[in-house]
Amino acid sequence: MFRNALHYAIANIRSNRQVCLASIGSIAVALSFPGLFLFIFVNLNSFLSNWNREVQLMVYLKDDITQQQQVDIEALLQQSPNAEMVTFISREDAWTDFQTLFADKSGLLEELDFNPLPASFRVHFKEGPDRVDTIRGAADSTKGVPGIESIDYGEQWIASFETFLIFLKIFLVALGGILAMGVLLIISNTIKLSVYSRREEIELMLLIGANPRFIKTPFFLEGIFHGTVGAIISIGLLKLLHLYFQFNFEGTFGSMTQGIEFQFIGIFYIAMIIGASMLVGWLGSSLSVNQFLKSYQK
Repeated sequence: MFRNALHYAIANIRSNRQVCLASIGSIAVALSFPGLFLFIFVNLNSFLSNWNREVQLMVYLKDDITQQQQVDIEALLQQSPNAEMVTFISREDAWTDFQTLFADKSGLLEELDFNPLPASFRVHFKEGPDRVDTIRGAADSTKGVPGIESIDYGEQWIASFETFLIFLKIFLVALGGILAMGVLLIISNTIKLSVYSRREEIELMLLIGANPRFIKTPFFLEGIFHGTVGAIISIGLLKLLHLYFQFNFEGTFGSMTQGIEFQFIGIFYIAMIIGASMLVGWLGSSLSVNQFLKSYQK
């Protein structure tokens, strides 16, 4: 039965070749938009993950801090969960590092006749999935401690970036839902044309008592074929975009992103796109065939 259904599906595709190609092309274009935003999301998420591994807690000390307060702060930081290393940076060392970093601005530095930088502790934490949350907790535990001037670990930047990623996730889901409806209509209308072109044959099969499942299966396979091929083409276009970014922009952004490579969307997302497209293809063909059979039975 499946072999016969497959034979009829191939015959339908061949007899409606132009419509089939138009349908597949429309599906590929429609799926390329969520694929593009998914590509952006994956790379932004990768950038945030790599950047998070470099985040360190900086605890800046007051100029009038006592020796005992400094010892107490260091002990408190060393007791922080997952704290791997606590490094004291004196005002002199901070100023030397600053001068080295901004050596090209030597004229401006020479005008400063004093050291404006405070002493500080740099706390490096062990890697882990909750590393940033651990740093937040350590920062909160040091607030109000005598001798501490300020605390910094890029909290506002991280929070804004994470909020943006959440918004992007919601946008991807909404866009995917809207475009899924569009793909559903594209496949449904294409199958309607295919059903219409073979309506006399279908009516004859119904008259001689053919099983409705036997009639539906070829069109189901055709809809799944449209969805699958359209998804594969859209993934191929996305891969070309990925290669384009790699060859043209990876070196340019290397210094900004600390050598992070552009990531492709991955096997899970590829399987999700193809699976969702196949499902939508099946639903679209089912909608058209069932509508035709109901109208015929009336």
